[in-house]
Amino acid sequence: MATSGAVANFPPRASAGQSARQVYVGLRTFYRVLKANPLTFVGFVVVAILCIAALLMVVAPHVLAPYGPDQITTAYNQGPSGAHPFGTDGLGLDIYSETLYALPLDLEIAFAIAGAAMIGGGVLGLIAGYWDRPGSASGALSVVIMRITDIFLAFPSLILALAIAVSLGRGVWQLIVAILLTWWPYYVRLVRGETLAVKHLPYVSAARAAGVTDGRIVLRHILRNVLEPVVVYFTLDIGTVLVTLSTIGFVGLGVAYPSTAEWGSMISYYQGSGLITAYPWTVLGPGLAIFVTVLAFSLLGDGLRDILDPRSRRVLGGTGTGAITVATPPEAPLPPPAPAESEDLPGSEAPTAV
Repeated sequence: MATSGAVANFPPRASAGQSARQVYVGLRTFYRVLKANPLTFVGFVVVAILCIAALLMVVAPHVLAPYGPDQITTAYNQGPSGAHPFGTDGLGLDIYSETLYALPLDLEIAFAIAGAAMIGGGVLGLIAGYWDRPGSASGALSVVIMRITDIFLAFPSLILALAIAVSLGRGVWQLIVAILLTWWPYYVRLVRGETLAVKHLPYVSAARAAGVTDGRIVLRHILRNVLEPVVVYFTLDIGTVLVTLSTIGFVGLGVAYPSTAEWGSMISYYQGSGLITAYPWTVLGPGLAIFVTVLAFSLLGDGLRDILDPRSRRVLGGTGTGAITVATPPEAPLPPPAPAESEDLPGSEAPTAV
């Protein structure tokens, strides 16, 4: 039976083969972009190895760590060797195993602090940037958010985190809260600045004129354009949080070692007990772990700008190099010379036949 009225034409769904090919093309472009910048590729590989190692230390620690977290060996204050790559301390603990056991905790704390600061500060930054309308309730809320942000930014983040850590005491959750309370204002500033730059663009004004709601504009237009610099900053921020975490642990306000392995607390323990002068290899493991982790996230964060930028991604993914080549059109052939016009110049006479 025929039906009257217009029939909606829905676009055909992509088949499984097309979806697989799109994934393959995306991964190939991603690999080409990483390969175009060797330092970014190295950072990505090191970060991937660190994340896999942290996961293995949670699921199956015996695969990587030759000794348990509290296992006492028969060697005391032994230097680096094949059995103990980073040596042992005065208690007989294998420093290589202790460094590996601290890897999941340090990465979890760094990701938790940076992620919570990004989400909380990002939401406040969107509110303060998009609904910044003088004379309205939303404008007053934006002013309150920014003034509180300025108060927190007036204090050095490390000094303020140390003061909060002293008041809260030692512990993992106390350490997370102490750093997190000083970390969210930076994301508020970043997201608010990007939101103010995007919300006045023509397509946002056109969407507002078409009657699109503010919430839909923020989610579909503002957030998608703000996300790129935020993700880059978040990746770089992992290393910064890790340095702050290790600094607080080094001054003796972090977790208690050797009951809980943490890189900054390990360095503080060996430095405070006087072992660092007689047995300097005791700080080799945690110090090297901090250096490699921070450097890897810094290299990866720098390269994410090219990966997330569509223009740079097309250039790097297509040519395999970071140089942008501009094609010059071929030179057009010169036009043929115009035929000479016969003109009677003054003083010239026509030739006479002889």
